[in-house]
Amino acid sequence: MSPGISRRKLLQGTAAAAGLTVLAGSFRTHAYAANAKLNVALVGVGGQAGAGHGMASAENVVAMCDADSNRMADFAKQQPQAKTYTDWRKIYDNHKDLNLVLVATPDHTHFPAAYSAVIRGAACYCEKPLTHSIWEARTLAEATQKMKVATQMGNQGHAGGGIRRVVEWVRAGVIGDIKEIHTWTNRPIWPQGKMGPFPTVAPPANLNWDAWIGVAPMKPYFVRDAKNPGSSPVHPFAWRGWFDYGCGAIGDMGCHTWDNVWWSMDPKAPLSAEPVKVVDRGTETFPKQLIVKWEFGPSANPKRPAFTAYWYEGGLKPSVPDEITNDPARRGGDLPGTGNLFIGTKGKILVEGDYSDSPRLIPKARMDEFKANEFRKIPQLPGSPGHREELVKAARGEEAWDYPKSNFTYAGPLVEAMNLANVAVRLGKKVTWDPKNLKCPGTPEADVLIKRPYRKGWWNIA
Repeated sequence: MSPGISRRKLLQGTAAAAGLTVLAGSFRTHAYAANAKLNVALVGVGGQAGAGHGMASAENVVAMCDADSNRMADFAKQQPQAKTYTDWRKIYDNHKDLNLVLVATPDHTHFPAAYSAVIRGAACYCEKPLTHSIWEARTLAEATQKMKVATQMGNQGHAGGGIRRVVEWVRAGVIGDIKEIHTWTNRPIWPQGKMGPFPTVAPPANLNWDAWIGVAPMKPYFVRDAKNPGSSPVHPFAWRGWFDYGCGAIGDMGCHTWDNVWWSMDPKAPLSAEPVKVVDRGTETFPKQLIVKWEFGPSANPKRPAFTAYWYEGGLKPSVPDEITNDPARRGGDLPGTGNLFIGTKGKILVEGDYSDSPRLIPKARMDEFKANEFRKIPQLPGSPGHREELVKAARGEEAWDYPKSNFTYAGPLVEAMNLANVAVRLGKKVTWDPKNLKCPGTPEADVLIKRPYRKGWWNIA
């Protein structure tokens, strides 16, 4: 295959279609009868990819890929008609009639696999976080806008009722102007912090290590125990804590737990990101514990004042608000294991869980009053048929290309903001942000983190 395509040509509107031939020729997208099944390719079939198998199984799975052939074997038996690969690039080389591509790989592979689908006009579902870097998030969102294909990032709570209540309450001014928001998670639940060094051995026969590494810097296959080739600290799961492959806990859960913040506040790009507390950060790995802060300017549409947002991980949490500590109905209570706290000029909203399932005003007496007198007066957002169902309807042409609510044009800016926090954490200092030019002014060392260089000869975008 030809590994490169000019981003400039893609973003020149009508030149985008011509740009498709640079990679692999034209695709016949939506070339099926109204009641026919979608031609689907799966990029990654182990772990979280299993959550998308139900959606794929109802369609025509024509190809699947996983760098680990053992992890692919069981699902391949369920779809014997599908061609199997351990290198995702070969899917695009050999299949020109794809309607939908599902990407569920380690974070560092998300962008090249998803972008390759979008520029060919195929609908795409990509697990969170959408991309590994800020430049990738911007480029993928721009490509989606230009190509106008159905897309969805895998943050399932976005289709739920709880997140809609948060958005409705914030937009209705139930707690006044919001000046501060705190979000915390129980992640990481994988090893993170200072680790290694690790011995290197030959990769197991079932693992295409070159394809697993993909666009990341090549390094020998490494393990915890030289006598056990299966004791890799990055495959198949714990890669999230590594700079080269994952986006840490912010990338893992920010698209879920912080989603209600992004949707409800509808902010512009952050003005800055700053690590407030960092505990035991490794040279190649994210820290064990972290607090990071973003500053956001005022939002013009709808009009909201500037605000500050905080992220906590590794067991760290904000202080328990007085509305919980002094609440006769919940005296001595603690904050939930994961959640959000919105602090407004007229009250507070507490959101429990990763998917915004249980938002409430605090203290309890205020929630009771709200339910009795105000709750049903708040304009409600339309519901969702389901997170994956949104994508399938749009992929079939039953809805507009941007019908999925967490499509790449929404998810891209969200992931940009989260990844800016990771830039600040990796540099160990506050960074300001110029979103137009994708630069941290006065911090040239951030450039390589904003747009990482890809491994030469493996995959490239100009």
